[in-house]
Amino acid sequence: MIIIRRHTKCFLHEIRRTLIAERIPQYKERSALLPGGLNTPFPIVVEPDIDLELLFKSHEQLQENLQRRHWIVDVKKVEHDYHLWKKLNKQIAEATARRSQLEELHQWGEQLYALNAKFLVACLRLPAPLHGAVPEITGRKLLYEYGSQRKSSLTMRSWRDLAEVTSLDAAPFSSFAFGEFAQLEYTLLNYFNKSLDAYNMQFCSTVNVVKSFVIEAFGYHFSDIKNVFNIVAEHDDDENSVELLHLFGTSTPLGIVSPFIRTNFTSDALPYYVYSIGRNYNPHSGQSSCIELLAFSNEHSQHLLVDDHQKAGDERAKAFEDILKKSITNCVNITHPKDINLMSNSVDFIYIQLATIITSFYQRLNVPLRVCLSPSYELLSYESLRLTIEVYLPSQIDYVRVGSVSLIDDYLARRLMIKHNSDNKSYVAMVHARVADVSQLAKCVLEASQTIGRGIKLPSVLSMR
Repeated sequence: MIIIRRHTKCFLHEIRRTLIAERIPQYKERSALLPGGLNTPFPIVVEPDIDLELLFKSHEQLQENLQRRHWIVDVKKVEHDYHLWKKLNKQIAEATARRSQLEELHQWGEQLYALNAKFLVACLRLPAPLHGAVPEITGRKLLYEYGSQRKSSLTMRSWRDLAEVTSLDAAPFSSFAFGEFAQLEYTLLNYFNKSLDAYNMQFCSTVNVVKSFVIEAFGYHFSDIKNVFNIVAEHDDDENSVELLHLFGTSTPLGIVSPFIRTNFTSDALPYYVYSIGRNYNPHSGQSSCIELLAFSNEHSQHLLVDDHQKAGDERAKAFEDILKKSITNCVNITHPKDINLMSNSVDFIYIQLATIITSFYQRLNVPLRVCLSPSYELLSYESLRLTIEVYLPSQIDYVRVGSVSLIDDYLARRLMIKHNSDNKSYVAMVHARVADVSQLAKCVLEASQTIGRGIKLPSVLSMR
């Protein structure tokens, strides 16, 4: 009898596990960031505050933003819902103030409740406004190029031949480096770590598992991530309580932003710079060591395309691009951290300074590199502008992306309640940078450091460490 009970218990447990997918809220609910009612399985962790008036200020800019990003959205339908949403809120406010039309008030409330579940969720997923400097061309726009490409030859070996790297079927998405290649990764991490410390930037331990509302704040759709690095958490006290958690690695934008959710900075704390070192997980490229950086400011970008009179590539945007290009080109002249001003609260100026600093780190490595502005269709939902840093990999006969600098402004701050001062409407502006994908960069440095005698001669800035 005991054996039968054990088998029955195990059998029922297995059945319950097969039904987990049906009990995961993300498979049923429209949004974890904006819960849709009192009986929602999601707790209200943050209160997103989208500036709808600014979002719908210009029909042309919103339409162009979506078209340039290759998004297919019925803008007229969304704008129609916006005007209906405004009308219902106005009617409810007036009726509540007069304490009249109680029957109509109940009907309007039901209409608004149903509209919020669709309209506000749709607005949450609309992308950030584009920066005026985003190229209108179909490809990346080159701003800076350094070094000459070293062509592959018969006497030249690829990083695979030079490095001791193995993979195991027992550890998917992972590779294990030994010898000089592993040492080079450590040396590069140490190089960037000390270089960032010289600018008095704060080091931060980040997270690698986040809840669903964080994923949605970054503009990801659950349909895209249901089967990628997810963790199903069951609660022992309630077998019907199942939660889906998401593993993105400690070195990701999600990992470095998460510690600041619901943070209220004091005015004298900004600008604030923080960086992290960790591992990134990708089902395509496996694990990699990366360095992420985040900057906070209380001033917003002056070049976002939100008004009808603002155009991509206009005089103001062109002036910003010229200053950015000139500053990056002169990065070779940076000899001391005091040469860079990181005290300004202008998020546009912060963006230029960070791009210059990070480019100087690569230039000192004496590897062929190029710095480009990414086109709009490459931008993620939360990015208004992205600068891509690429280093040449001879065995691939192409440049590979190793770093980037992205303007986020207040897109994430409004969704994750990251503010400054006591004013509930004062949201911070942010700049995110991937300082280095060290695992990718190590391949480039290793191949570029080969000598005729097949030895490895590292750049002087690494040899001294």
